[in-house]
Amino acid sequence: MRKLGVDRQLKSVPDHVAVTNRAVDRCRSCGHQDECSTRLDEHQQADVPPDYCRNRDLIARLQHAAGQR
Repeated sequence: MRKLGVDRQLKSVPDHVAVTNRAVDRCRSCGHQDECSTRLDEHQQADVPPDYCRNRDLIARLQHAAGQR
């Protein structure tokens, strides 16, 4: 969320703790953890999550709310 620039926006949504916990659960249950970890290590910043990201819709909504999209 930080590298996509939506971490602050996430904190402003209603019940952000529960939303964050669900996002973390989706990450942990993803089959691309190694690939994603490598991607995050290689980039300081990203515009969009990878196609396989299980939080892609959430991130898109947060980017839209932040005026990034």
